[in-house]
Amino acid sequence: MIAERRQDRELCADLVKVLWESGSGATACEWGILEDISPSGACLEMERKIEPDTLVSMEFPTDSCRARVIYCRFDKVKYFVGVEFAEGYRWSRRKFKPRHLLQFRLQKVSKNE
Repeated sequence: MIAERRQDRELCADLVKVLWESGSGATACEWGILEDISPSGACLEMERKIEPDTLVSMEFPTDSCRARVIYCRFDKVKYFVGVEFAEGYRWSRRKFKPRHLLQFRLQKVSKNE
């Protein structure tokens, strides 16, 4: 298991612009595919690795926020980047509704299951 999730996540798909400061100090920018989202965080599919604890800015079509990278896992040809939204930001469908949002949620998995 990658990281214990604090809240249920909703499966979705949409493009999100992600900006962060690279190791050289330059601003990096890449489009990510939003895989799932909750009020406190999200998972993005990206082509580049972003180190855990990196602060990123995320630009949705109708909203934007800051977040901290919690994990970055390589899977064959892409990276899955998990982020936790900055304090004071909570995602809701009223702020931004992904183009493809499934009506069921990913449930937290108990360590005993």
